[in-house]
Amino acid sequence: MITPGEYLSFLDARLPGLVVGAHLYGSRVLGDVVADSDLDIVVELSSPAEVPGVEGADVAVVPVGSLEEPVSAVTPLAGEITPVLWQQLRTVGQTVRGTRPTCPVTAAEVEDYCRGNLVSYWTPLFAQVRAVESLPRDGVLWVGLGPARLWHTIRTGEIVSKSRAGELAAARWPDLPLADVVAARRDPSVELGASHTQAAIDLFDRILTDVTT
Repeated sequence: MITPGEYLSFLDARLPGLVVGAHLYGSRVLGDVVADSDLDIVVELSSPAEVPGVEGADVAVVPVGSLEEPVSAVTPLAGEITPVLWQQLRTVGQTVRGTRPTCPVTAAEVEDYCRGNLVSYWTPLFAQVRAVESLPRDGVLWVGLGPARLWHTIRTGEIVSKSRAGELAAARWPDLPLADVVAARRDPSVELGASHTQAAIDLFDRILTDVTT
């Protein structure tokens, strides 16, 4: 698992003097690091350059100063930027180089993005999930926890980790075996099967109902 320091040293050796800002988000700042967690990081460059990829790093690259602009006004040099990313950087992000950004974003923008993502990304994905009896372990973790994060943010505005989102969904719908999915994210020995794939489908359907009524 690559550390922020190791990643910045890697970039500095290849892009000397260009990396003027670096800001962490995701599992590293939400207290949810597991064995295969990526390093989620936004990098600010003083001039455009191609940032080499590194296994285990999920990187968005923007021109310096972009994090002081609304997300709709920014064209990233690499990776994806969203209102949810801006909200994370603004509220819980950790600056490891440069100045902490303001990342102006409204609650309405964050909620609209989450609602749109449920429709544009997750609904077609679940159409595929419904066609199989059981997903592999990583698939269950992805579909069992991802929509729960959007659900919680739509309801409260808060951005939480995958594990925390699963815990909150399990508390809301205790008849679903979601605690198993949360436990499996943290412990590779916890088995997941067809019942957990079905639980993820049921959870998604309930989330859609909950956020549209």
